[in-house]
Amino acid sequence: MRMSARNVLKGRVKRINVGAVNTEVVIDVGGTEIVSIITKASGDDLKLKEGSKVYAVVKASNVMVAIDH
Repeated sequence: MRMSARNVLKGRVKRINVGAVNTEVVIDVGGTEIVSIITKASGDDLKLKEGSKVYAVVKASNVMVAIDH
């Protein structure tokens, strides 16, 4: 797999919630959960199931930075 995205996080599918149109995929990345909403068709095509090894690919045009006072 090669891609231009810089933020690729390796993880495992923790939970899948399949809806009529979309599928919610919860990915465990080193103890942190990342949630992705994908189309049901994409979820079916990827044959995702709990425990599957996956990559969370994050592509964003803006990232905000905040601090505590």
